[in-house]
Amino acid sequence: MRTRALSLWLFFITALAVQVAVHSLAHYLADYSHRTIYADFTEGIADWREVSGLPYTDLINQAGKTYGISPELVAAVIKAESSFQPRALSKAGAYGLMQVMPGTWRLVNSQAKICSGRHEGECGSDCFYNPELNIAVGTFYLSQLAKRYSGHAELAVASYNAGPGAVDKYGGVPPYAETTEYVERVVSYWYQVSGRRPPTGMAAESWLRLAYMLEWTMTATLVAIMILGRYLYRRHKSFRWR
Repeated sequence: MRTRALSLWLFFITALAVQVAVHSLAHYLADYSHRTIYADFTEGIADWREVSGLPYTDLINQAGKTYGISPELVAAVIKAESSFQPRALSKAGAYGLMQVMPGTWRLVNSQAKICSGRHEGECGSDCFYNPELNIAVGTFYLSQLAKRYSGHAELAVASYNAGPGAVDKYGGVPPYAETTEYVERVVSYWYQVSGRRPPTGMAAESWLRLAYMLEWTMTATLVAIMILGRYLYRRHKSFRWR
């Protein structure tokens, strides 16, 4: 029984070492997959193409042309933000198709004068919900972020969600669940809108799921090692088990 327990203990030790190695590899491959997809995403939106077959295509294409940013990216952001619902209103107070916050609207309007001459005083919900104005303001803001993070379109998208301060603080996509999921949704929608195929290979999310599963199996294996180790120590009255 003792020899059998020792053999089983050694088996679990070996299994834990393998699990740790595979866990590290899964995280590395998830990071590699993200980098590959983000690079393809950045390269793809540089290939400026109009969209078709979607709501508000004329407004999206015109805004993209006016502010020098891919209409396909704008459409992907709209899909992620509001699913093309012009009267969308978030709990945080973001309005319309591109879910623009009033503070961001005022900042953009002071620079681009999008609402200039349309009315007197501050912009209100009539402006925020107006598809033409909302797309123009959101696209202008997105274009400024794209210029700020030139060469890393995923950072522009992350900034649109979490703000450039958070992106600058972490030097990349902030480790907020909402923001990481948002970036993944936008990139996924962009692939759908553009008709491009993502780079081949197992998706980053699949590698992360594997890593998560391994964390549970590693815990179970470690518990088994401790239980068997305790049994062997009690049987041998020491750590010399052979």
